[in-house]
Amino acid sequence: MTAPASGGAAPVAARRDWQDWARTNIRRVSIGVGVIVVVVAAVFAYLASEKRKEEFAASALSQAWSTVEAGNMALASNDLSRLVERYGGTRAADEAFVLLSELRLLGGQDDIAVRTLQQFVAQRHPKYYLASAYSLLGGGLENLNRFADAAKAYRAAADNADLAFLKAQYLIDASRAFALARDTASAKAALGEVLSKYGSLSQSAEARVRMGEIGGEAPPPPPPPKSNDR
Repeated sequence: MTAPASGGAAPVAARRDWQDWARTNIRRVSIGVGVIVVVVAAVFAYLASEKRKEEFAASALSQAWSTVEAGNMALASNDLSRLVERYGGTRAADEAFVLLSELRLLGGQDDIAVRTLQQFVAQRHPKYYLASAYSLLGGGLENLNRFADAAKAYRAAADNADLAFLKAQYLIDASRAFALARDTASAKAALGEVLSKYGSLSQSAEARVRMGEIGGEAPPPPPPPKSNDR
């Protein structure tokens, strides 16, 4: 009697196991690929939509600027308000809001300018727009005789500004507001910061004058650059 070969049925079982595994996992892979395709398509659609939104907002801002240059401030304000509402979140909308706030302040609408600027700076925006917004907020608060709050806004403008000459100017504005609020120590500190950090800029000359007006001491001006001429 011959003994059966060891493991004779194994190849058939192994092939069936592999086929079952392949059917199950290919289905899973197909579902996974399908999900990835849908997600990628959604991302591309979103990016395309955001690009179109930015383009439309930039076009609307250009038209609003033309209206400003034509001197029709009422129409420009309406166009800018509509732009901010419709295209919020775009860079053009941020720029439009800053321009709209400036028009409101020029038109004596200090209350609404201050209120909306406070809402704007409480949100996330690029720092260069925040610097402008804080500066305008300081101006509006100053117009409302809220000098201490104005000084804090100007300091925030300096903190968010990228350019040295803007930082220096905002600090001088903060010093003026602190002085009006009768906070002489803070006024001197702001001017001192201008002189210590930005002494080579043209704003330092004004800072020296202002420091003398409030009884502070300013360091001597830096020596003029040496000439290479012999």
